[in-house]
Formats: sequence, C-alpha cells, structure tokens
Amino acid sequence: MPLDIAVISEKLGTYASQDTTKIADEALVRGHTVHEVCPADVSQVEGRLIAKARLYTGGDAADRQEHIRVDLEDMDVIHFRPNPPVDMSYLTTLYLLDRIKDKVLVINDPQSIIRFPEKIFPLEFPEFTPPTLISRDVDEIRDFTDRHQDVVIKPLYEYGGRGIARVTSAAFDEELVRARLAEGSPPLVSQAFLPGITAGDKRIFFIGGDVAGAFVRIPKHGSYIANIAQGGSIHRTTITPREEELARLLGPKLVERGIYICGIDVIDDHVTEINITSSVGFSQIEELYGEKPQIALWDLIEKKTA
Repeated sequence: MPLDIAVISEKLGTYASQDTTKIADEALVRGHTVHEVCPADVSQVEGRLIAKARLYTGGDAADRQEHIRVDLEDMDVIHFRPNPPVDMSYLTTLYLLDRIKDKVLVINDPQSIIRFPEKIFPLEFPEFTPPTLISRDVDEIRDFTDRHQDVVIKPLYEYGGRGIARVTSAAFDEELVRARLAEGSPPLVSQAFLPGITAGDKRIFFIGGDVAGAFVRIPKHGSYIANIAQGGSIHRTTITPREEELARLLGPKLVERGIYICGIDVIDDHVTEINITSSVGFSQIEELYGEKPQIALWDLIEKKTA
C-alpha cells in the first residue's frame, strides 16, 4: 500500500543529508509519496501540526516544486532527521511530534530522542563505557583529568567531532575548559582517552534492533578525531565478540523504545556514543559493502504500517 511520508531534514540531496536522501529515494522506489520538510517549516496551528512542504521526486527536483501546506497528522510516516546540535529549536519540534505519534509512525520515537541523548545513553551500559564525567564544574573536570591523566572533552549536544579537545593532567588547560563552559552552555562530557583510537572509531549500525553493518573511521595522520567531517577515512571492519555481546543487550532496548535507526560508536571495545538522532551509516555501508540498509528499514516500516 503506498504511504504518505514526511521527511524532516536539511535539504535532501546535499552532503548534510546524504543518508536521509537514501531513505527518501528508497521510499520513491517503492511507490510512496515523499514530502520534504525543513525543520523551520513545522508549525503548531490551533491544535494541528502543519508543515510547509515540497513533493520530493529525487535529485534536486523538489527545488522546482511549489510549497504546499500539509497536516502532518495526515502522514503515514514521519522521518525526523535534522542534524544536531540538539538545541531548544530541535527539542521543540520533538515535543510537538510527540503529541501526534499515536496517530503517525514517527522515526525515531520523539520521546526516546528526548530521553536518551547520544552521549548520555551509553551510561546505561557501564560495563562497556570508558570512565566518563558529565559536568559544568571546572574542579570536577580537573579532578577527573588528574585521575585519568589523559582525557578527551566534548560538547554534550554537538555532532561530527565538533568541539572535541584533549587535555592532560600534566598540562591542564583551564582557560580552554572555561571557554567551553561559557555562560549558558550545557555541561561538557569528559572521557578517559582511549589509545585504540589510532586503530579507529567503529560505527555499528542498527536497523530495528538488529545489526545492519559496521565500518571503522580512522583519523588522519597526527589526529585523534576519527569523524568523517574532521578528515577521518572509512574502512571495512568486523565485529568483535564483546561488541556482539553489547548488540544483544542493546537491540531489544532499541525495539521497545521505538528506535528504528541507531549507530553506536566503539573505540577499544568501549562505547562512547549511542546515536539515535540523524545517525549515519546508510551511505558508508553501501559504499564499502554494496549493501543497502534502507531496504531493511522500509521492509520494517511497511510491515509496521500494514
């Protein structure tokens, strides 16, 4: 049965939304109707969630379409895929989508995205996480750094390797830490530095609670940041027994929480992030292995909405 779909994201067909574009293109292959919606074009209008949308037919064709006004409750499926940062605008859209999720299948579940930020979610699995501190207190960050000698700090709600810095107990940069904790900013995440980053930061990609593939991002020479946006390169990889154990624990939790798309980041067999916002993996897995996780995703969605 053809479905009416809204994709809330940055512009489809661009680098910033390449994985979301894979999702939208597979929907078109299956005969579904796709409406492209920019995050700023969602409004709560007298009890209805209304969006300014363009029909998406592939490539840049949406640019040639007139905007139409759609009621998001009339959709069968809504993909919420804006890139972080997770700021109040981002959260407000989730709050509004949460009000209609009993009538429309929203992927991923808005309440789960709100409740399980990607750098906090791993704390549910303490046996798999590196030593971690989340704090705005400079003294706590200094003490944590003294205990672990070598530490990576990063913004709590950013993505793509933005704002990551490395500090040591021997040369603790208090000025840098205070600058990152400017008034009104969220706490910082501090984690013990994992030397295995030189072998890469592994992304294990889940669709519907099952592992759909994995790849490793290796930092460029002289760097400790493996994110693709920061110059890291992607390579094939295998999943270790410890990672398989984690997948068995995590998979059912994803299913029960309405999380259809998830990517976990693993360094040295330690989970540093569990990404359920606009998690990437579709493009990389297709490039490296020739497989298309979006097929499994739409098989699952069509079964859910039948």
